[in-house]
Amino acid sequence: MARLAPPDRIQGGAVLRGLAQSAADGIRSASRALATALFPPRCSACGRPGATLCQPCLATATLLPHPQCRQCTRPLTHGDQCARCRLERRRVDHLYVPYAYTPPILNAVHHFKYANKRYLAADLAALAMSALPSDLEVNLVVPIPLAASRERQRGYNQGRLLAAEIARHLDCPLDCNVLIRLRDTPPQTSLPRARRLNNVRGAFRALRKLSGTRILLVDDVTTTGATIEAATRALRRRGAVWVGALALARTPEERLDVPSNPPDLHL
Repeated sequence: MARLAPPDRIQGGAVLRGLAQSAADGIRSASRALATALFPPRCSACGRPGATLCQPCLATATLLPHPQCRQCTRPLTHGDQCARCRLERRRVDHLYVPYAYTPPILNAVHHFKYANKRYLAADLAALAMSALPSDLEVNLVVPIPLAASRERQRGYNQGRLLAAEIARHLDCPLDCNVLIRLRDTPPQTSLPRARRLNNVRGAFRALRKLSGTRILLVDDVTTTGATIEAATRALRRRGAVWVGALALARTPEERLDVPSNPPDLHL
């Protein structure tokens, strides 16, 4: 029979873990400050030194209009759900997206995903969180799993980096292992809408029970919402009672052919 540790030892362990986490956060903050001092960032859109996305460029970013459908963010004239989401019986409770996927947000995301600018995670997470209500309550932050082939190609998972920053801001646990991708799928940007829905259907699985859990999924960009919906259904099957999703930007429907790496980026 396993012996239980005395209460004072358990409490002491929790204190030590808290101190270790505080120390790690301090080291991380100091490292960021030093890196910024030694290597001042440049704007991802115009190349101007001083910020990863300068205020003049950020001021030109396109905010998604309100009121909007709570499940896909498309504009509405009344209510909180569009006819398409009702017809498709979407399961995601709320999709939060602040920006349209157009410059300068597009430039910043492409630097983050394709130019190894991992340090952009903190700033992009802060921008994404502007879409969240102040009273949002979640128990778990979960990144959308990246296809294994794309993670090997890039050398990192940008969605995981973004989700880690979101979890830190929300002071909420991050779980990068509860949701897995069962198979690699072609990039959604290369497919028409009807095929996007079929492309990711059944592509995800939740690995443990999530009864009573409120989950926030995190992705960088969404288009039709098919990937988020497939992930939501996998989490629902394991008992999640509420699943919301947060993305930094949504591709405008008239621009579903946004190139994977626009040639005019300041890389």
